[in-house]
Parts: sequence; structure tokens; C-alpha cells
Amino acid sequence: MKWKLFRRKMTVSAPRVSVRARLPWTMRAMFGFFVLAIAAAAGVAIYEYGKNFAGPDRRELQAEIDSLESQLRELRAERDRFQAVSTAYESQIKVERSAQEQLIKQVSTLESESNKLREDLSFFESLLPMPANASGVLIRSFRLQAEGEPNEMRYRLLVQQSGKPERDFNGAVQLHVSFAQSGRNLVMQVPDPASDPQAVLELSFRHYQRVEGKFKLPEGAVARSVQVRILSGGEARTQQSFPVS
Repeated sequence: MKWKLFRRKMTVSAPRVSVRARLPWTMRAMFGFFVLAIAAAAGVAIYEYGKNFAGPDRRELQAEIDSLESQLRELRAERDRFQAVSTAYESQIKVERSAQEQLIKQVSTLESESNKLREDLSFFESLLPMPANASGVLIRSFRLQAEGEPNEMRYRLLVQQSGKPERDFNGAVQLHVSFAQSGRNLVMQVPDPASDPQAVLELSFRHYQRVEGKFKLPEGAVARSVQVRILSGGEARTQQSFPVS
């Protein structure tokens, strides 16, 4: 039996034998540690590369978000303060504007009242005693002044019956306005019978009557004087000329 085993080992059909060198365990441990160190270094390098390539890490992003949110809150608070100040200024402006409008209305009212008082004063001054030889209808006052639109004139007339009249006076008023235009002296009648034959400034009073109205001069005309005529029954009862200053 032993001979057969020996002969099998010495022949070609004998099993293969491999020879391996066996390292000490210390060398194997050092080699494993070295491989792990290389793997850890590679992992750290890959992490740093990914962080630099992809941007800051989560902590830095969160810190930046918190900073931006804080700035946003501050900006909103500042906006609210400015909005409150703006609202207060707008309210103050509205109050001042309303007060200014009220003052303008009051000034306009006072000017109207002043003009009316001035006219009333002129009227009462015209009611001073008449001359002893006065009779019939008298022209006590007349005023002409520019007003409103260009070339627009406004007139005010006061007529009165002298003495102690027993009946009303019925008649009309005519104004003959002398003016200069383009170097020529011209005259126009108010109201103008050419434009409106039915237009009449009627008079009907016992003691006195005030007549007011407006008319327009031709373009470029300058008024020089006005002749006021009081008519009754188609005849002139009195007339008087007034210069225009």
C-alpha cells in the first residue's frame, strides 16, 4: 500500500502542489491599515472636491438664509416706518389743502362782499341831495371796466327820478361806446340793434333803478368814452358822457 502511494506521487498523475509565501501577521496588519488610510484620504478628498464644486455646505447655507431673513425683516420694518410717515404727511397735506381751499373761498367771498359794499357806498353817495333845479330822470352814476374774457366790458348804471315822483318812469337805456381800432375812431351801440333788434335795456321804476350788463368790444379795440342815453317814448330824456380810464 505504501508502495502504491509512493509510486502515485512520483508519477505524472500525482496531484498539483502550490507553494505560497506566508507573511507575518504584523505585516498583514500594517498593509491593511495602509489601505484603510488611503481609502479615508481618498474619501476626504472626494468630499472636499464635491463641497468646492457644489457650493457651501448646509451650515453655511442655513447661516446665509438666516442673515437674509434678518435683513428682510429689517427692510420690512423700515418700509412700515416710512409708510407710516408717508401716511401722516399725506393726511397733513390733505388737511392743509382743505384749509387752503377754505381760505381761498373765504377770500373770494370777502372780495365779493367788499365789491358789493363799494358799490353800495357809491350808490348811497349818489343819493345825496340833488341840485334845486334838477328835474325829471337823472343819471346819478355810471362805471365801465374790463372784466372776464378779452375785450369784455362790464357796466353799472344808476338812474333816479328827481323830487317826489307820483308815477313810474318807463323807458330804456342806450350806450354809445366810442373806441379806437387800427388808428380809426369808431362808435358802437349797446345793445346792438344790428345783431338783435329786440334787445332793449328797459327801465321801469318810481325812485331809482340800477342797470348792469356786459358787452364785447371788437378785437383790438380800446374804449375811449361812453355816452349814456335815457329814452322814453322814442325820445331822449337825458344823456351824459363818461370817459373811460
